[in-house]
Amino acid sequence: MDYDLLKKLSEADGVSSQEGEVAAIMADGFRKSGLKTEIDNFGNVLGYKSVGKNPLILGAHMDEIGLMVKHIDEKGFLRFIKIGGIDDRTLVNQQVVIRTRKGLVPGVIGSKPPHIMKDEERKSVVSHASMFIDIGAESAKDARAAGIEIGNAVSFPTRFFRMGKKLLCGKALDNRIGCYILMKLAEGLPDNVILMGTSQEEVSTFGKGAMTASYRLEPRAFIAVDTSVAGDHPELKPDDAPLALGKGPCIALVEAGARGNVADRKLAQGIFQAAKSAKVPVQIEVFDGGATDASSVHNLRGGIPSIAIGVATRYIHSTVGVAHQADVEYSIRLLRAAIASL
Repeated sequence: MDYDLLKKLSEADGVSSQEGEVAAIMADGFRKSGLKTEIDNFGNVLGYKSVGKNPLILGAHMDEIGLMVKHIDEKGFLRFIKIGGIDDRTLVNQQVVIRTRKGLVPGVIGSKPPHIMKDEERKSVVSHASMFIDIGAESAKDARAAGIEIGNAVSFPTRFFRMGKKLLCGKALDNRIGCYILMKLAEGLPDNVILMGTSQEEVSTFGKGAMTASYRLEPRAFIAVDTSVAGDHPELKPDDAPLALGKGPCIALVEAGARGNVADRKLAQGIFQAAKSAKVPVQIEVFDGGATDASSVHNLRGGIPSIAIGVATRYIHSTVGVAHQADVEYSIRLLRAAIASL
């Protein structure tokens, strides 16, 4: 496994709508693998050998959940909004990095300390609306001099590292794992297959970038390469989230309780056959909450056969995720077989 590449992708900043750093990494990797590359008007990055009519598209969203500056108060503290479905419980006292025109500005999320909370406050989750970012500024003028502006993206400086023998831990594994998989699939990619890093998946009912690009390209099929919710820890039961680390890629048959994509049956059968021929173990999932880029593509242009393949990941939509190296490698093997047969 190319640990350094996944580390680079994980530690890159790419809050939704500001995925440029991730797109540059992917475009550079595609070019080094001999692919033609382009970045479209919506910020999606595409890599392909050659494209004819109705290509097969594999898409992995580049963006990550994060925050955005919405107000600078007179003392230089910053109020923020959430970008994407981040859990308020994970935000209190986190270190953050603010991307400005002058460079990166470090800070920390502050809130009322428990010592002076009322009893009812201690019993409830602190809302992000009651939090602020402290960058050490002494005034609004001081904060602006550091480069702070309304609309600055805020991310988390979580480091990527190995945990135990085979686990991978880091920021934005949802979905830099998918981006990594596409970059590895670039080597030896056949004609009329497009690898696409998509933008703004985390900030829409269903992904924005995948929708605009797929409408333009009219693919014969679309495969979303993403992460899936792993339930193999003490606070979840198998019937809540049956997926586990190290058990193979997750094939999503139903997304968002069928409000999103319901996997095309013929395409799903092709994926299962590819898994069998490649000797890759798979897990099957149907989930009620959440969706992937497949849900933004399946109903375009009269209907595009779509399916999602995910890598089971713990703690997604927080400041850190944990995944298994074997599942990443299995996913690459499965998708190579699928590309060759679809």
